[in-house]
Order: sequence, then C-alpha cells, then structure tokens
Amino acid sequence: MLGRRNSQMGSTHIENRSILVVGLGRFGTAAARTLGELGEDVLGVDRDPAIIARWSGKVPVMEADLTDPLAVEQINASNFDAALVAIGDSVEASILTTGNLLDAGIPDVWAKSISRQHTRILQRIGASHVFRPETDGGKRVGHLLASRYLDYIEIEGPYSVVKVLTPYAVCGQTIAEADVHGRYGVSVIGVKNPGEEFQYGSNDIVMKHNGEIIILGSQKQIDRFIES
Repeated sequence: MLGRRNSQMGSTHIENRSILVVGLGRFGTAAARTLGELGEDVLGVDRDPAIIARWSGKVPVMEADLTDPLAVEQINASNFDAALVAIGDSVEASILTTGNLLDAGIPDVWAKSISRQHTRILQRIGASHVFRPETDGGKRVGHLLASRYLDYIEIEGPYSVVKVLTPYAVCGQTIAEADVHGRYGVSVIGVKNPGEEFQYGSNDIVMKHNGEIIILGSQKQIDRFIES
C-alpha cells in the first residue's frame, strides 16, 4: 500500500508524493496517468467494477466506495499525501468522499466541481483546491497536483509553458549569466520578482529568490531546470 512520504525542500526540488485519485472517468484517469508519468505514487479508486477492470494494468487501481468512512479506513487513506476527488456523476458522492478524506487527515484534497453551488460546498467543507472541468483539464491538474508547477499550459508537440518558482541555482543571476537556454534547454518567457512588475524574459533580467519564472521547454528540460 502506498504511504505518505515527507516532502524535503532542497532548493525547489520536490520529492514524489503518494496521491489518491477517486473517480476514474475521463478526467480522473487523465490526471492519474499524468501523475504516474511524472513519477508520483498513484492509486486510482472507483466503485464501479467495470471501470476498475478497464484500467487495471494501466494505472494502480482499487475498487472501493469512499462515501463509506469504513472503506476510507480500509484503504489506509490517511497515509496519502494528497487526494484528487474526480467524481462527476454525483454531487452527493463527491461531497461525502471529500469530507471523508478530509476527516481521514489527508492534508491536500483537490475536488472536481460541476456547478457553482457544488464549488461553494466543497470550499466550505475544507477542500484545498476546487476546479471546474470546463476550465481545467485532467492532464493540467495532474501537473499542478504533482506540485512541480505553479501553472501549466500544454502546447502543440512535446513542449509546455509552465510557471515555476525561481530555482535556487539561478537566483541572483541574469538570464544571460545563468545561460538558462544553453544549460537546460528552456527559454525564459517572463519573470515576476517579489515586489516588482512582470518583465519579459530579456537577457539582462535578474532572477531573484522567491520569484516566479514562466518558461518554455520539453518535460525533461523543464524538470532539469527546476531541480537545479
């Protein structure tokens, strides 16, 4: 069984986490598969045995109805670092499941909403993040939930645009001094330093500690940069 692992913050590197994904429709499976590709320890849960059979072997899965607190105990939900409630066919099941996972002590619970009223209820019971499928794709949420990016946009081909915290290795350097493109292969589109206005990524811009950088690159290039 997956278990919670302590996140160790060394510069901006974030160790993989154990993440529970509840509800394996299109959205949930897209998020679960993305999380797995990013190296997270993922367990997908659904109460429909046909769905479990469909995804068995593609992602780690388990059949369970987490609207039942006993089922939450049986899968040791309290050991997970985070959870994504991607249930879209029942507001009641979504709310009960979210509440049960929060009661179990999972510190970071994300929940899918299908209406404004649903969003308000999920926020009131304590969900860390509430999102709407009209505006957030499952793959994007997977990247954000993995805690590597502050924001993520997939573009055509192997490249993505992401917003990340300034890696420790380049703090205090200009884009040119850090040779960001030469060393990591990424392009800096813009920089938002603390207390300053957003600036486009010209070579003389200094990247400061606790700042935010928008970069373009492949998955491998981006990961190498943020782990520097």
